[in-house]
Amino acid sequence: MADNLDINSQDGGNSAATAKSLMNDAWASNIDAQTAQQLTTLTFVRQARVNQQQRELATLTTEFGSTDSDVVALQSSLKVQQSVASVLGVVRDIATKAAPAVPTNGWVLQGHVRDGSLLPVAKFTVSLVDQQKNLLSAYGYAYTDTNGAYTLTYTPATSTPAPAPLSAYLQISNSSGKAIYIDSAAFTLNPGATVTRDLMLTSQTPLGTPPGKAKG
Repeated sequence: MADNLDINSQDGGNSAATAKSLMNDAWASNIDAQTAQQLTTLTFVRQARVNQQQRELATLTTEFGSTDSDVVALQSSLKVQQSVASVLGVVRDIATKAAPAVPTNGWVLQGHVRDGSLLPVAKFTVSLVDQQKNLLSAYGYAYTDTNGAYTLTYTPATSTPAPAPLSAYLQISNSSGKAIYIDSAAFTLNPGATVTRDLMLTSQTPLGTPPGKAKG
């Protein structure tokens, strides 16, 4: 796994492909602690390169104009570098996220919500719905923070027996409380377990009327 971290900044296509492969591996929880540390270092290095190219682009644009061939080429390279830096940042966030404390007989649902450019979205509501898209209000809901991160923790009463696994659909609502994403297939939350769901929203168009109390 660590060998895949050698991302060549001179080859934008391979860089982007490798970074996206790393992101998929991270979502599959295949990254160990050593690789996570390497990812953190790589993210800082990549961002430094992006900053350097931005300064070079500003200088060249001022001197030769935005249509100059070298300026256009640098703009294209910068877009690739920014994309790779964004993906590496996503992988780092996933790989370095600390395991939460899980309540007895309860569960934790955690993750990040990002837009199509992999930027975090804040003040979005994360909730669970059933097959008919009805809000499962008994399990509460969570809000994304400035990093797009959320944590939804279910803590049943200590006097109740261990609940059965919960089959549900994840729903994301925007800051106005309108649903913009609902899972197409159910997933399972098991007592005593943590489930990580990181989502990239390809669209933020409301799906319809917001359910119940899940409003930002």
